[in-house]
Amino acid sequence: MSMRPVLSLVVLTLAALAVCAQSPASGERDSLTEVSEKHAALEPVSRIALAELNECSGLQYLGGAFWAHNDSGAEARLYRSTELDFAKAEILDVPGADNVDWEDLAALDGDLLACDIGDNGRARESVMVYRVRYVPAGEKPARVELVAACPIQYPDGAHDAEGAFVMDGKLHLVVKNRGEKSTTLFRLDELKDAGELAGKANMALAVGELTLPAGEQITGADFDPVSGTLVLLSYTHIYRYSRGRLSGEPAQKTLIAARQCEAICFKGSRLVFANEQRDVYAVNGFLQTKYESMLPALGKAVLPVVKDAFEIDGTGEAWSNYRSEIALAGRGQDEHLGWLLAGDRLLLKGRLRYQGDFQSSRLAGSSLGSAILLSFGVERRLNVAAQDLQIAIGDNGESGLEAWRVDLTGERIKLSRLEGCALKGCVKKGVLEFEASIAASQIWGEKVPDSFLFNAMTWKLRGERELQFSGEDIYSLFRPYLWGDVNLRRQ
Repeated sequence: MSMRPVLSLVVLTLAALAVCAQSPASGERDSLTEVSEKHAALEPVSRIALAELNECSGLQYLGGAFWAHNDSGAEARLYRSTELDFAKAEILDVPGADNVDWEDLAALDGDLLACDIGDNGRARESVMVYRVRYVPAGEKPARVELVAACPIQYPDGAHDAEGAFVMDGKLHLVVKNRGEKSTTLFRLDELKDAGELAGKANMALAVGELTLPAGEQITGADFDPVSGTLVLLSYTHIYRYSRGRLSGEPAQKTLIAARQCEAICFKGSRLVFANEQRDVYAVNGFLQTKYESMLPALGKAVLPVVKDAFEIDGTGEAWSNYRSEIALAGRGQDEHLGWLLAGDRLLLKGRLRYQGDFQSSRLAGSSLGSAILLSFGVERRLNVAAQDLQIAIGDNGESGLEAWRVDLTGERIKLSRLEGCALKGCVKKGVLEFEASIAASQIWGEKVPDSFLFNAMTWKLRGERELQFSGEDIYSLFRPYLWGDVNLRRQ
C-alpha cells in the first residue's frame, strides 16, 4: 500500500476515556466521546458473546433485528439478534447454500441477501448471492427459507468484493481492491435464480469508479435511503458518497481505528460496525457528525535528555534520577520499560514477562520470534514507510540477545542487524530482561528531533493481548497514525 499523509489529527486526552455516552434522543449507547469539533474518542458499545460467531464479516438490520454471518469457510449460517452482543441469537442454517466466502449482507424487499462474493485469488468463474426469507416461530421453530440462489459474473473477469448494498431496489457490489487497479462499483439490474438462467449468470454492470487512497481496501457497505447516503468501510476509514455521485472522491471521510473492521450497517440513523475481534461500535446520528477522526486514546510520553553518555547498570545516578517509564497497557507490577537519551546514546532497560516458549529470531529467512518492538516516526501516515524505523530486541537462539531493524513495508517481514547497539540481559524463567544502548544516529540521523512519533509493543510474548504503548493491537505497528507522541525533556 502506498503511504499517504494523515492530516489534522489530535492526540486524544485522558478526558476522552470517559464511558460511552448515551444519545438523549435514542437512549442507545454511543461509541463516541467528543474531544474537539473535528475529533472524537472511539470505544466499543458491545462485544459479540456468541462463541461460534467468531469472525463477523457481514451485518444488516432487518425486521427489528440485527443479522450477521461468519467469514469464508464457515457454515452457511445466519445469526439473528435484537441485541448487539448476539448472546441469545437465533442460529439459522440456510438450506441449499454454501459459504465459499460470505462477505456482506443486504436487504431487498423484506428479504435478506447473503452475499458470497469474496474471491481473494480472483479465480472464481462466478460468485453467488443467496436470497433468504425469515419465517418466525409458529408450529415449527424459526427458520430461513432459500428464495433464490443467484449466480453473478462480472463483465471484465473475476473480482474480490466485500461490500454490498441495495439502492433503488437493485443490488450493488463494491470491489475490495486487493491489488486491483481500481475500486469499481457494480450494479445488478436483475437477480434471477440459477434455475432460470440455464447455466448462465446474472451479469453485473460497472457503474462507477471510486477514487480512494492507493491500497485502501473496502470491507463493507450500506446505504441509507432516507438521506441517500452510501457508507463504505475500510480498515482505516468510513467513506460517504451521495446517491447522485457514486464515483470519484468521497463526499466525506472519517479516519477510524477499530481493528479489523469488516461489517457495517444502518439501524435508522444509527451506524453500527464490527470487527473480527468481536468488538461492536455504534454511532448515533452518524450522518450528522462532522468528525475527521474517531480514534482510541493515543499514547503520550517524554524522553529525558542528559548531556553525558554512560552505561546502564541499574545504579547510576543519571539513570536513577532522570529515566522515564514508557507506559505499556496491561503490564504487571513487576514489569517495566524505561528510557533516557544520554549524550549520543538512547538507553533502554526493560523487564517483561512472557507466556509459553520464548521464540528465537533469525536473520536467515527473516524469522521474527518473541521480542519487544520499538517504532520511531515523524509523520502520521496510514501505513509504515521506509522513513519509519522499527527495532526488535529478542534472542537469536545462539549467542543470546540481539537487536534488529525490522522492515514492515513489504508483503513479508525483513530483518537486518542493527548497527551501533550494545545489549546485555537474558531470557529466563518466563522473563525477558535487557539493557540496551543504541547510537542515536541509527534512529534519527544527525539530529534528534524535539518531538517524534513512537510506539512500543511486545511481539509473541503474551498471545492475543500483547503489551502496547499506543493503539489497540498488532495492526497499530503498521499504522503510524496510531503511534503516540513523545517530547524531549532536557535535564
